[in-house]
Amino acid sequence: MIAIEKFEKIKKDHPFFSITDLIYLFLQEEIIHLHLLPNQKLNESRIANELAVSRTPVRKALDQLLDEFLVEKKGKLYTVASMSKTESVMLCEARIAVEGHAVFLATSTINQVQLKRLEELTVEYEQVDLEDGSWQYADCDHEFHNLLIEAAQNPHISRMYETMELRLRHYRHCLIGEIGKEQLQPILVKSARNHRAIFNAIKLGFADQAKALIEKDIKGMYEVFFEWQ
Repeated sequence: MIAIEKFEKIKKDHPFFSITDLIYLFLQEEIIHLHLLPNQKLNESRIANELAVSRTPVRKALDQLLDEFLVEKKGKLYTVASMSKTESVMLCEARIAVEGHAVFLATSTINQVQLKRLEELTVEYEQVDLEDGSWQYADCDHEFHNLLIEAAQNPHISRMYETMELRLRHYRHCLIGEIGKEQLQPILVKSARNHRAIFNAIKLGFADQAKALIEKDIKGMYEVFFEWQ
């Protein structure tokens, strides 16, 4: 069932967006936050009817989500993308290539405002309790890594990261459903230690160490794979 009130809020918050962009933004958030579940069918006509729009902008929005790997298509049928182990490994490899050098650069280009925010996010991540807020870890982890990309001050690196950023957000939210809170919590504890070490290395200006630590943190994704059934 489409959450009409959320769509109306997006329309109110973005009065100058095209109808296609509004539908795209709405479906993107519904997918990332698992209100539309992996493998769920996305019927153009039904979405159009419930949102009181024509099918054309719905199809355009779905095609845009298809390009961003949030939607899959078989024939004429659209479905919410699922997360496979194979794709997760490839995503991990891409992150190491992009984020590793970004953090190396960020060690010398990060400003004091960004450094302060990075410390706040480090503390926030250390205090995450999945029982209190299931999605808090995902949002915090996203902001931590995104801030490091911004701090590198390289628009080409930022553009490369953008190509996988939405899929990463979806992946993080899927983890709880895939392996459960009990198995995920100890993995997050290790990740929190990595975040603290990364912050300290950047603060001290140790570029090589920061690069090695971010790569270690990303490789921690592999540990999650072994928890999957």
